[in-house]
Amino acid sequence: MFKNRSYVVGIGTGIIVGALLLQLMSVRVSAPAPTSVAIDDLDPQKLKERTSKYYQVFDKDTVVYTQAELDKKVKEETDKRLAVKPQEQPKVKEAEASSKTIVYVQPNLDATAVSELLFKAGVISDRKAFATELEKQGGNYKIQVGFHVFEGPQDIQKVVLNLITAQQ
Repeated sequence: MFKNRSYVVGIGTGIIVGALLLQLMSVRVSAPAPTSVAIDDLDPQKLKERTSKYYQVFDKDTVVYTQAELDKKVKEETDKRLAVKPQEQPKVKEAEASSKTIVYVQPNLDATAVSELLFKAGVISDRKAFATELEKQGGNYKIQVGFHVFEGPQDIQKVVLNLITAQQ
């Protein structure tokens, strides 16, 4: 039985150390008693700063719309614009004719993304025609990164030339 004395001593030491570690793990540090602070005692600015880390904080007077309400308002405004009298529409067209559109082309955008960007900005009206013209001029990979200014209505050739020439 005492042939492997070091083996038995090791097992005994392991059991003792394991029991001590188990006791250490089961003992927890008592948490301090929670301090209750009335909301009225807190400074509104400090409360706003603390909660803004985790939540969006708006003032009580700020109107916040849901997505459905926002869509409804946009639809109403669009309907109002479509209901404009015919005499007033040319004035709007003249204002758009002299308008300036600035588009920022980000790095690593392909030709499809740029055509979508220009379409949404109102610079071009046909994405396929733009893509064809861009390919014809060899500008698919030559689109310059940065701000591009488009003044008034332009044909597609001028738009492509503006995109592939270096900006000063």
